[in-house]
Amino acid sequence: MRIPIVDIGNSKGIRIPQAILRQVSFSGDVDLEIVDGKIVLRRLVDPSTVPELSALASMDDEMIQRTLRKLKGTDLITSLIGADQQIKEAVYRNVSPRVREYVQSTVSRLEQGDARDLLIEQSRNAFSEAIMSALDE
Repeated sequence: MRIPIVDIGNSKGIRIPQAILRQVSFSGDVDLEIVDGKIVLRRLVDPSTVPELSALASMDDEMIQRTLRKLKGTDLITSLIGADQQIKEAVYRNVSPRVREYVQSTVSRLEQGDARDLLIEQSRNAFSEAIMSALDE
């Protein structure tokens, strides 16, 4: 998209279309930096506001998917144990059918068990991830 640079008092600026601002969820102030000769704008996150799992229910699917890509499988599973159904559904609609089936069945099984089962499951998943990582080398 090509947009003009405009005069703003003694400075220059650009107008960012509303549709783009909605896509990146910008409002208020943003962080601006120069990286490799490019202007980079980022949302500011208020450090005093740490989102809870319940925030997932109000996120759009794109943000949920970006969040899920940053999680290890074991952390996803443990975070869903005992979570509200609305949160689980938000996650399940944003993963592949294979992952959905695995996560749903594992969460359901662990919700019926105890902490020992959870620790064993986490350790086995960590072991599996280590094997996969070793195979990639």
